[in-house]
Amino acid sequence: MLVLMFRVADDLYAIRAGRVVEVVPQVALRALPHAPEFLTGLFDYRGRVVPVIDLGLLMGRRACQPRLSTRIIVVDAALQPATERHLLGLVAEQVSDVKRFDDAQVIFPPMDLEQARYLGTIVRADEGLVQVIEVERVLTDTLRNALFGKMTEAR
Repeated sequence: MLVLMFRVADDLYAIRAGRVVEVVPQVALRALPHAPEFLTGLFDYRGRVVPVIDLGLLMGRRACQPRLSTRIIVVDAALQPATERHLLGLVAEQVSDVKRFDDAQVIFPPMDLEQARYLGTIVRADEGLVQVIEVERVLTDTLRNALFGKMTEAR
């Protein structure tokens, strides 16, 4: 499993590299009134409007701090199989590197928590325990439909 490593608060997380479109510097976001707190806004990514989730707030922690190392990880959050990409931005701190983990490094299976369906396996790395975020499960069905359900792409 090839993953992109990053931190949220003091904990290590990862996203499968095949889901990552690009890692971009943090930019100013257009706020969405009445949206859930973790949905911090929208930004223009190469001509497409992309919703952005703050992973710290999503996980019930503090918002990701605006540091030089804070990034927006643009991912394809479409459910599989998908004919259309659902681009989603994930704010994370200290995006570091890409690593490969094998099955022997998986030490805890995916969690089946109603409020945190996105929490995947936990693997052991030299830096400590790393939890994989399943990006296709970050959005609830209701929020996914609100953001992508009837949207036509700007061309």
